[in-house]
This record gives sequence, structure tokens and C-alpha cells, in this order.
Amino acid sequence: MRVGIIGLPNVGKSSLFNLLTNAGAQVANFPFTTIDRNVGMVMIPDERMEKVVEITKSPRMRYAAIEVVDIAGLIKDAHKGEGLGNKFLSHIRDVDLIVHILRCFSAPDVAHVSEQLSPGSDYSIVRTELLLADLEIIERRIEKIKKAAEFRDELDRLIRMKEEVSKGRAPAEVHGEVPLLTTKQEIVVLNLDDEGKFKNGVDGYRISVKLEGEIAEFTEDERIELRKDAGVDINGPAGLIKHCLDKLSIILFYTIKGDEARAWPVPQGTTVFEAAGKIHTDMQKGFIKAEVLSCHDFFKAGGFAEAQNLGCTKIEGRDYILHDGEIVLIKFRG
Repeated sequence: MRVGIIGLPNVGKSSLFNLLTNAGAQVANFPFTTIDRNVGMVMIPDERMEKVVEITKSPRMRYAAIEVVDIAGLIKDAHKGEGLGNKFLSHIRDVDLIVHILRCFSAPDVAHVSEQLSPGSDYSIVRTELLLADLEIIERRIEKIKKAAEFRDELDRLIRMKEEVSKGRAPAEVHGEVPLLTTKQEIVVLNLDDEGKFKNGVDGYRISVKLEGEIAEFTEDERIELRKDAGVDINGPAGLIKHCLDKLSIILFYTIKGDEARAWPVPQGTTVFEAAGKIHTDMQKGFIKAEVLSCHDFFKAGGFAEAQNLGCTKIEGRDYILHDGEIVLIKFRG
């Protein structure tokens, strides 16, 4: 699962990336600080994982993680190759979810693409470039197949898609041969100042990257109060990560083996057989069955063996669909 941070230059993309990943990407007050994309892993905050370790006393704990990509800033006419446009657009095609960050802070010493700060207009610039890039892709595909009778059904779909994109809308139909940008899931993030003074008419997840840097050493209760005062979301970066998981329909399951307790992120609808392959290919090849236990029952019983004795675990076959928060023990032929 890969999340891409996009937006105009100097809106806080790399700063947000660093906040989420602690990766130390270069940040400066001029456009195109990010030329090649920065890639990092974000650990998913997880109180359940901590409670599991508290019970098991496992010396090693591995949180689930998702990949985050800091993508170069876009400018008008990026679809024509302006700025770093072509690279920007190709990187967006590689992600599963777009986090579109908008600048909602005034800072005379930090350059901006326009004289007047307008998050709504900034959003439109980026969105228009994505629409125009999609239009070009659709038109190239139409040109390629329009004379071939066997592609008549596909051509009809493409024409309908072109009409929608031409009207400024993401197409309702998605065609596998045409990797569109505007059909990707999107979260809008408003990067506010550290006092919450900036007003705008755009909806999105409210965060102040500057404030988060200033309060990093504070207690969680103190951070929540300061976020309230600034008018941003009280859950801060952790809330944004949770929002990403919800958009991607990601659930977490857990394994406890030897000296390690580990959380695993998988899409909703994942079977226990597919989950076995994620843990190790040998587990999937030799899969026999899985013993499954909810975290709730695990916590209540005080351990896996205790839950077994109480009859809380269940034996499932390869087609069992995992639920969020389940602890899984795979039985397989080695």
C-alpha cells in the first residue's frame, strides 16, 4: 500500500513527509526542493499492538507500516511537461492513495506560485492538471484502437470517459488499459499555521505541520489541548494515518511467534490463506488451517493459551475472511 503526497511547490509536502516518516527529506523555501521522489515507511500507531506485547512480554514488537511517497511539486501545464510535470504525473500513477496538501498559512519568506494565497484555487490548479493528463491518455488510447472493430465496446467506454473528463469530472467507469489519475482515492489536507488564524472555504483534514514540530516533545494530553487551541484535528499525524487506512480499506491482523509480536496491514476481504502468503510463502504453500482469535477475547482471557482453554479460538480453512484485530496462528506443512 502506497500513499503519495502531492500539491503545488512550497505547500509543506516534504515537511509533512518528514513528520510522518522521520526520514529527513530536504525542506527549503524555493520550488522543486524535491526533484526525485522521497520514499519512506510510516509506522501505524496501534494501541492494540502495545496491549498484545504487554500481555505476551514479547521482546520484539513490529508495528504495521505503509509506504509514503513525497512527490515533486506540480505547476500549471505540468501535463505538457512544465516544471517536473512528467515525472510528477508518473509517480502519482504508482500510488494507491493521494494525499493532496494545500497551503493554508501565510509566510512571506516562503515562496508561493501565486501572489494571493487561495487554497481553493491551488486545489483547482492541481486537479485540472490531473484531468488534462487523463484526457491525453484517453485520447491516445482512442486514437490507437478507433479503427479496430474488435475494440468497439472499449472505444464506446473510452468516448464516455472522455466526455466526463472534458467536463472536469473523474470518469465513473475505470478501464484497465488506461491508468487514470483522477479516479484514485484522495484525501485533502489543510496545512495551517500554528495559531489556526488562516480562514478558508475548503474542507479537509486540518493539521499544522509547523505546530507538530513545536510540540513533538510534549505529552499527548498537552498536544491535544494545543491542537484544539489551533483549530486543527486533535488527533494530529496519527489521525491522518488512520484516515489513510480507512480510505484504503485496510485492516490489521496480528501474529505472535517466538519472541516477536507483529501487526500486518491487509485489504478488507483478505482470506487467511492470502494472509499466510504475506507472512511467508512457505506458510501459504503448506497451509493446513488457521487458529483465529479476536483481540477482544485475547485481552479478556489474558493470553492465547488462556483463550484456547476458554474455547475462544476458532479453527478456519483457507477461505476464511479475516476481520480487523484478529490474532492468527497458521498451521502448515514445513
